[in-house]
Amino acid sequence: MKASGVIKFVCFFFVTAGFADDPRTVSLEPPAWMKDVTRLPPGTHLNKRSVKLGYTLDWNHQVNAGAVEIAIVRDSPEGSKLVGEASGSSTGFARALWPYQFTARSIVDQSSLRPVTFQLNERDRDAENSYDIIFERYRQIFTTTSKKKEEILSSTDRFKFDFGQDVLSSAFYLRSQALNEGDEISMVVTPFNRPYLATFEVLGRETHKVKGTVYAAIKVDARIGKVNPDLTINTYDKIKKTTLWLSDDEFRIPLELQSQIAFGFVSARLDEIEWLE
Repeated sequence: MKASGVIKFVCFFFVTAGFADDPRTVSLEPPAWMKDVTRLPPGTHLNKRSVKLGYTLDWNHQVNAGAVEIAIVRDSPEGSKLVGEASGSSTGFARALWPYQFTARSIVDQSSLRPVTFQLNERDRDAENSYDIIFERYRQIFTTTSKKKEEILSSTDRFKFDFGQDVLSSAFYLRSQALNEGDEISMVVTPFNRPYLATFEVLGRETHKVKGTVYAAIKVDARIGKVNPDLTINTYDKIKKTTLWLSDDEFRIPLELQSQIAFGFVSARLDEIEWLE
């Protein structure tokens, strides 16, 4: 996996990112794994207070690789929607080798924690891609526009599924649950033009130190698989283990993500939090 892919993988857990490729699927009988997707109603363990969060991405806690900023607000004081906006880029030495940047916007229904729309624009050295996703009750419609040099390509595809999530809504949904030790939550998440199966297993509670601050934390194991056009799941052999820590309080703030890969580990760590209300 290239460093730019690593940066995008880490971003996936916080607002965006990934391994984009052909999104086309065919009409098939639902596979067995779809029956195991969690369909519980939203839990009661999340305070959705408006907040802005900043994360630093690095490799082995030694090489600065990128930065991500996320702001989550209500659409109005009495509004029914949550709006998330994010931006990020590779930085430092990583940016010199693999320039990458993105912006994203998500709208989520506040009561059901289900997504309404998701938009992502990403740019690297050679190309620019835009993804627009509309979430309906039983399907997701995604439009992809790619620009490379002077060529512009656009396509629209659909994925039939009754409980699809985007990256913001999936984070809210996960954090709202009780997250007792041993709990496992699976979701179909579409961060751009391809659905992924994300499975989270709660490993327990512990203290966790992030940039000099010690937090009471919930430790969660994460597994990500790409949904192939034939609805089988493709796992990533180069990604050996991914762990996520959430603050063990009413806010369930993502504190740190570490992913063990073939040549070390990459991480995203909280370094800024600003309450907006």
